[in-house]
Amino acid sequence: MPEAREALLERLESQARLLRRNVWRALRASGGGHAGGSLSAADMLAALYFHTLKVRPHEPDWPDRDRFVLSKGHANAALGAVLAQAGFVEDGVIDRFYGMESPFGMHPDIKMAGVEMSTGGLGHGLPVGVGMALGARIKGRSFHTYVMLGDGELHEGSNWEAAMSASHYRLSNLTAIVDANRVSQSGHVAEILGIEPLVDKWRAFGWEVREIDGHDMGQIVDAFGALPFNRKKPSCLVAHTVKGKGVSFAEDTYVWHSKDVDDEILQKALAELTPLERATLTETLEPVTTELEAPR
Repeated sequence: MPEAREALLERLESQARLLRRNVWRALRASGGGHAGGSLSAADMLAALYFHTLKVRPHEPDWPDRDRFVLSKGHANAALGAVLAQAGFVEDGVIDRFYGMESPFGMHPDIKMAGVEMSTGGLGHGLPVGVGMALGARIKGRSFHTYVMLGDGELHEGSNWEAAMSASHYRLSNLTAIVDANRVSQSGHVAEILGIEPLVDKWRAFGWEVREIDGHDMGQIVDAFGALPFNRKKPSCLVAHTVKGKGVSFAEDTYVWHSKDVDDEILQKALAELTPLERATLTETLEPVTTELEAPR
């Protein structure tokens, strides 16, 4: 029997809350890192890994798995943490973030189970995602490729070359997710180099586009469930988010793009993330154990 919508959203929101706590846990383990962009992506990552993606955590190299590429690689604290929550890697990996010989570093590394591409230099994920989607078509595979980009990352011209290619080849098995948190490493995106009108740009490049609130789990689930938005075009989801979401002192500021984290900051962050349920940092939720068949 399909999971009731209310129960589904509650489950995913619980995973997102745990993910935000685990991001701070990882950042404390390393002494700091990229909090802002990790926290803005948390709700969408929870929805992807616990509802949308067709994956097998116990068989991470399953040929027909969906592919997820974190092009905004500086948000790897969130990706690694959600992979641990989903069962791709052990929970203890979170406490070895950026440690010696740890596969869980500041940026994604394909040595870590569940990571499809080593990223870090911005503007590379979408071009590779185009290749993955085109390769799937050539090989007759049914998997879907998802690429998450930052809005500041869209300053890189390679993204737009890839956008043209995806449209040209009508890659309806490709989705670009833009984490539009409006803040880059050194300031607000609009002040550094304006990218608006963002939706019109993607449409002009031949993509089918939708906009959502990237922190509204209902909107996130509905958007992912509607993919592909057009069976003759690649899909783009522009998700409006808040950098540093969930912790007031980190929200909507470039200061927390990357910053040191000590015990005092960790406790302040956790206090804001658990005001009602008083959940512990090690709250356990049921991991993904079977492949998830997402609607296509």
